[in-house]
Amino acid sequence: MSSPACLVINGSPVDASEAPLHLSLLDFLRKNGLTGTKGGCNEGDCGACTILLLEKQGPPRAINSCLALVHSLAGREVLTAEGLEAEDGSLHPAQQAMADGCGAQCGYCTPGFICSMAEIAARGVAGDAAAVADQLCGNLCRCTGYRPIREAAAAMPEVTLPNAQTPAQATDAYLRPTSLAAALEARAAHPEAAFIAGATELAVLINKRHLRPEQLISLEDVAELRTLEKTDDEWRIGAAVPLTDIEAAMQGEYPAVDRMFRLFASRQIRHRATLGGNLVTASPIGDSAPVLLALDASVTLVSTEAQRTLPLVDFFISYRKTVMRPDEILTTIQIPRHLPGRCEFSKVSKRREMDISTVSAAIRLVVDEHDIIAEARLAYGGVAATPARALKTEASLIGRSLHDAAHPEVLEILSKEFTPLDDLRGTAEYRKL
Repeated sequence: MSSPACLVINGSPVDASEAPLHLSLLDFLRKNGLTGTKGGCNEGDCGACTILLLEKQGPPRAINSCLALVHSLAGREVLTAEGLEAEDGSLHPAQQAMADGCGAQCGYCTPGFICSMAEIAARGVAGDAAAVADQLCGNLCRCTGYRPIREAAAAMPEVTLPNAQTPAQATDAYLRPTSLAAALEARAAHPEAAFIAGATELAVLINKRHLRPEQLISLEDVAELRTLEKTDDEWRIGAAVPLTDIEAAMQGEYPAVDRMFRLFASRQIRHRATLGGNLVTASPIGDSAPVLLALDASVTLVSTEAQRTLPLVDFFISYRKTVMRPDEILTTIQIPRHLPGRCEFSKVSKRREMDISTVSAAIRLVVDEHDIIAEARLAYGGVAATPARALKTEASLIGRSLHDAAHPEVLEILSKEFTPLDDLRGTAEYRKL
């Protein structure tokens, strides 16, 4: 069922029913006079467009408004930097701390920083330097330098914000099923429609390549895709669970996963991005795939006719292609628990944070009491048309001592497993090294 698209902005309902299907929240805000929210890169890199998305429970989420379509937020509540002031005109502690600490010069990036800082205050992590850095790495500043901004963030007290009250809505062109059965029915009725969840990739294509799907089917509210369960044997992660929720739930269990999330874009993007979305795009440089491959993850695909579960190593078949049929939806990612061995994740990129990888790797080795390798997983991104395991190299490691793992014979096999390409991020030779 559809209804007029209405969202609550800074406490006031705003009718967005006439907004074009592909209009971003950023452009909608600015067209409606809320010009404190700035437009910069239009692809989620700079954070100038950061606003706060209120949740029914828990702290708000600082997100990139350039990557959020207006219709995806129908029925949701957002705050911009203008909406953080109290009714009596007093400043939010994030605003006051920024002013007191001389954290702004030209001011262009400041509203976005303020919204990210407001999430820090709401989470009560101002005293955690690593959490502050993680929260602010998605906001770029070209004038002031980051020291006074970080000091301002660290000076804030814990300040809660109100929770959201309104339910999400559907519109005629933006379908919002609430069950897996309804999502499959919508796909059958509208085979030309594009699925959309966090839109952190789709919105970039809309903004930069002028992609214009005639209809969108949202997976955000499909209950079966929002589950996150831990059993004795495995984690079962719904394909539409935001990455920050996964990050918080699994923290500490898989150090390689923790490190991957720390290097996966920014917190603003992880608030909207989903694990299912990162996998079905089948990018050879997606950050999650190598770690999941090294951890022997599997995926479950569902259609109206059947359900199947297969190892992730069999999921990718060619560049941007997977084994999924047009009538299937990826519903769940399964990660085994209590895996033996040690797993590490490494990512080479031009910047440490907020950057596309040149090469990424996840390596898990199991050794016996004599340091002889009994099991090996070497998974890579950026060196082939798909994320892939180095199967021949894995086999060559079995029976070798850990000290002998980097033997020239092993490296020679590894050098021939993949045929990386030259591009702007690195040459083929650099990737091999």
